Order: sequence, then structure tokens, then C-alpha cells
Amino acid sequence: MLSSKEAAPVDPAGQYDQPPQTKHLRILNTGKQYSHDPYFGLRLLGHGLTGLILQIDEERVVKKAHNILLENLLESDRSEVKYLNTINRETLMHEIQVYERLGSHNGIVSCFGTSECGIELAFAKHGNLENYIATHPEPHESQKIGWILSLIEALQHVHSRRVFIDDIALRNILVDEDGLKLSDFGQAMLLPPETKMDTVCEKDVTAKIEMLHLGWVIYSIAVWRVHKYYIFDQEDLSWPKSEVLPVVDGIFCGRIIEKCWRGEYASIEALNKEAHSSLRS
Repeated sequence: MLSSKEAAPVDPAGQYDQPPQTKHLRILNTGKQYSHDPYFGLRLLGHGLTGLILQIDEERVVKKAHNILLENLLESDRSEVKYLNTINRETLMHEIQVYERLGSHNGIVSCFGTSECGIELAFAKHGNLENYIATHPEPHESQKIGWILSLIEALQHVHSRRVFIDDIALRNILVDEDGLKLSDFGQAMLLPPETKMDTVCEKDVTAKIEMLHLGWVIYSIAVWRVHKYYIFDQEDLSWPKSEVLPVVDGIFCGRIIEKCWRGEYASIEALNKEAHSSLRS
């Protein structure tokens, strides 16, 4: 039985060797105090619980912490709002650490720079995978296979950097010209470098739970319908039973999906190996 989850804490700097800086990841002005917001006035593209996405130009967006203005609030409400603003800023700083840890990878949205004001990211013009599936015709199976393999490879890279994403969902996967990109690491967990990813359990998250969630993403791609599943949203927080899972007989990657749902892969490496062997054969 799994217990309910808490938010991942911000890891202190220096716990993990940082990847070499590349043109895809330039840490800009980290810790610098700006006298003004350099992103003020940019067009709002979207928002989440803790952050805003603003468009810089045709190639870049910036993710900022959601900051609620206090001027028009009652004095009795300001203390709570100040607390929420602090949490939002801490979440942004935590996500910066995650991008630093992950470095550059083809299956992760490119990070061009960070500061206390925001994270500059590549602009994925096709939006997120959830909306894309709902509004676009079903692609050829060969494209689906390429997307599925790229997501598995990206998650293998994430785990190799000793990170759990936690919130693996269609809405957090971007559709770009050259494929799918993992994004939104506000709930991600930074683990120590010696962590054995196939056995560790961090705030109830394990590699098998990550692959369980990835299995639902793969299923959505395979059948080209939006399906949402997050184990920690379920009333019964035990592992999902076979009788409540969709039938995957006849789906081209049904065996892979089924093994993700049943927790039969010991590691993401095992999943990646079988996926390449069966889908590329």
C-alpha cells in the first residue's frame, strides 16, 4: 500500500556532479538580483499551478514563477498569498536544479538559460501531447514507434542522472518538429549520485511507478486517444489490478504496455532494451 505524497524538497547545491555546459544549457545570471522583470509584457501562452509560460520570440519561451500581486488583497489574505508566492519561487529554483542535473538530451526540451526570473526553453509550436492527440489525425505506426522509443530513451537518460520525474503525463510532453520532449520538472526529485534507481523508493515514487505512468502515455499514443492516470490520485493507492486495466490485445506494443502496467520491468534499461528489440524488428 502506498501512502499519499508530499512535494519534493529542494536539494542543496553540490549534491551531484553537474553535466558540462553546452549551447543547449547555459546557466545565466544565477543568483543575480534584477531591479526589474526582464520578461515583463511578454505574451502569456499558458499557466499551471505554480508557473507561467510567456513567449520571448519564435524560438523561445520563458517559464516564470506565478507571483500573485498583493496590492488589491485584504490584509487577512496577504499572509497566505505571500506563502504561495514563496512556494512558487522555490519550485522554479528547484526546477532550475533539475535542468542543470539533466543537461542536454534530444528527448528533453532544450533549456537555453536560467535566472532568478525564469527558465528560457525552446518553444514547442505544436503544444503538448494531450492536446495534440485530441486535435490531430492519427499518425502512421512508424511515427508512433519513433515517438515511443524516444520517450523511453529520454526517461532512461533522466534516471541515469538520478532523477525521478514523478509527474509523467501527456500534458507535460511537448510536440516539436523533431519529436517529443519531456518538460515540466517542478515535481521532479533529485537523488544522490550513488542511488540505485531500480530499488530506491523516494516519497513513494519508484522506477516501476515511473514506468507505470509511462505505460499510460505509450498506450495513449498507441490507440491515439487521451488517457490520464496518476497512481497517487487513486482512492486505492495500491498497484492497479489487471481487471481494471484496458485490454491491450491486438495493439502493436501491447506487451510492452502490459508489462509497464504490471511492474514487470526491473529497470528502465530493461524496458528500453525490449522496446528496441520488439518495435524495431
